Amino acid sequence: MEKLKEKLAALRAEIDQANAKADEYKLAVKQLESDHIQKDHELHSLQQKVKTMEDQLEKTEMELKTASTNFQEADLRVEELEKKTSKLEVELEEAEKRNEEVKELYKAAKEEMEVLERELAGV
Repeated sequence: MEKLKEKLAALRAEIDQANAKADEYKLAVKQLESDHIQKDHELHSLQQKVKTMEDQLEKTEMELKTASTNFQEADLRVEELEKKTSKLEVELEEAEKRNEEVKELYKAAKEEMEVLERELAGV
């Protein structure tokens, strides 16, 4: 009987140890589940950040493309205007030259007319 009591006590001790281990494992499982949930939240948050950054990158790339196109168009327009300005400057120089020639002709004609008037007045 004594042996049976010892055996029972040993079995109870084993059961207590097994229950204690089971409690430890349950606690570890709960901690791991909690960690898993936290990691899932972090993963979701990071996925949202990645999506936001990808969207922002796409938007920025579109803005860059638009800005590049606008710059190229503006650059072409500047080039056209520079050519037009050069052409107008040449035309202005030619017009000023013709104007000077006309002034000289007018002055010469006026002087000739004054000479003729004096000659006619003397007659």
